[in-house]
Amino acid sequence: MKVLPLHHAAVNVVRFWLVCILFASSQRECLLWAQNTNANSTKTNQPLPSIADKTTTIDDITIAYKDEGRGQILLCLHAVGHSSKDFQSLYAGMPLDKVRVISLDFPEHGKSTRRNHAVSATYFRGIVQKFLEKLDLKNVVIIGNSIGGATAIKVAAGNPNIKGLALSNPGGLDARGMFAPMVLDGMINLFKRGANGESGFQQEFNNYYRDVLPSKEADARRTEICADAYQVAPMLVSAWESFKQDEEDVRPLIGKITCPVLFTWCMKDKYVQFERNLAAIQQFQEYQLVKYENLGHTPYVEQADVFIGDVLKFLESL
Repeated sequence: MKVLPLHHAAVNVVRFWLVCILFASSQRECLLWAQNTNANSTKTNQPLPSIADKTTTIDDITIAYKDEGRGQILLCLHAVGHSSKDFQSLYAGMPLDKVRVISLDFPEHGKSTRRNHAVSATYFRGIVQKFLEKLDLKNVVIIGNSIGGATAIKVAAGNPNIKGLALSNPGGLDARGMFAPMVLDGMINLFKRGANGESGFQQEFNNYYRDVLPSKEADARRTEICADAYQVAPMLVSAWESFKQDEEDVRPLIGKITCPVLFTWCMKDKYVQFERNLAAIQQFQEYQLVKYENLGHTPYVEQADVFIGDVLKFLESL
């Protein structure tokens, strides 16, 4: 085995524990949808469109967003360190005569205001709720990935204006265990190295994102995200520190989610693992589950055609 410097080895220890802390959860039959790219997906082979940004001001913060189409509103919330650019495939593959796709850049991300504000799903929840009110958006379906998924759950809890949720590997549902603090601290220390400008961080971040977005289809987006490694490192420190806080555990909100939920789960995710989230998934009142066996974290980036097809089926069921 290749001998790594200590800081590289520490990250591998974190990854080792992420695998080792898998535990057996009680199983029940879940609704699995077919993932046939020929029969059930919308083709997005055409070049991805460039959608002009719009802006609005919330709490003296400029929020950049994209807004195209008409009909059922899909509000798209990205992962930490990403941006609304993740959702380009939806603008290419969704029937925009029937679906209105809105994707925003969270504060500190993309073209929205950056003030080194601490980021968390709780903070983003307040921004998203005000965004919905300001644009007078009604009967919304939210697509949320990672911290965007946790934010979606917080927004939807007790909110009759949310018609449905499509959650991809959302944060905040993990069954916390004795090793969780060590794992979180390991990831925080990794990103602190980037925030401090350490020279070895770029390669380690590249390695990390080969785990996060492993598919060939995600190559271009992975390259873009990795190019900003040092820029996004501080917000990743902030986000991972927030994951240690009790208020970022969204499991107590599950009983307040009355709308249908579609889980689109990337099964190769080493950081938001399906087995550790299954017990929480099974507590939702009305849910459907799709498993993507070979994807890492963000299905609409990694296998857009299949994801779009599954979401369209979900919309038809509402």
